Amino acid sequence: MRKLLESDSLIQVNLIAGYLQSNGVTTKILNEHQSSIRSIISFNKSIHPELWVHPEQFEIAAKLVGRYQHEQESNNSHSEIEWLCKRCKESNPGNFMSCWSCGDSK
Repeated sequence: MRKLLESDSLIQVNLIAGYLQSNGVTTKILNEHQSSIRSIISFNKSIHPELWVHPEQFEIAAKLVGRYQHEQESNNSHSEIEWLCKRCKESNPGNFMSCWSCGDSK
């Protein structure tokens, strides 16, 4: 196995692992339950969750992580842009597909 990434967020590591698994990449998460404890060697350093993959899947996994991060950034930027309803002129959050006030489509 080869370490692909390390994060202080176990949730993020699990989300990426699930994304990779849905694309056929075998993953293993290490330090899943140790993120809040201190290392025996270094008392001032936390142990963060790590995502590991098979060496022969490393390059495809790295590309998929890049694609995942791009998709997340794209989704976040779209959800932040508010839009005005054509029918009632109410402002709606970017992630709403229909107007909260009148129900008209985006």
